[in-house]
Amino acid sequence: MSCPCRVLDANPVKFEACCAPIIEGKTPAPTAESLMRARYTAYVKHNIDFIDASQILVEGEAFDKNEALKWAQSSEWKGLEVRKTQKGGAEDNSGVVEFVARYKDVESDREFHHHETAYFAKKDGKWKFKEGQLHAGQPLKRVEPKVGRNDPCSCGSGKKFKKCCGA
Repeated sequence: MSCPCRVLDANPVKFEACCAPIIEGKTPAPTAESLMRARYTAYVKHNIDFIDASQILVEGEAFDKNEALKWAQSSEWKGLEVRKTQKGGAEDNSGVVEFVARYKDVESDREFHHHETAYFAKKDGKWKFKEGQLHAGQPLKRVEPKVGRNDPCSCGSGKKFKKCCGA
């Protein structure tokens, strides 16, 4: 079976020779791009543990594994296009990868593209995803339930949202 990260390439590579060793922890990603490709493949394979383990979280930031798994499972992944890379080689300590991941939302049967510029850094000698910047026009999925004007404020003040944080 060809690797999901290479499905759009003219000469696809087998999963076992491409992203599998990185996702399974047998081989560290040699470049920022190879880690980005492995992360895309991990979404396709619903391996959210790898997604979590291959990132650097800023203090106070949380990664919702359940939401990530829901997104991965509710998507039919169509392919990955790497548009540009800057640095991110074996000798570098940081790198940038611009990519487009194409997918279809299974519920709505609509096709989308996730266009992102991703920033990577080495931590303890291994490539890690640091942060990403979505390009304009990206669909955003609400993670939290919508707070209505008359609902209690989520900050816990006891006031209505419209009189507290919504003011």
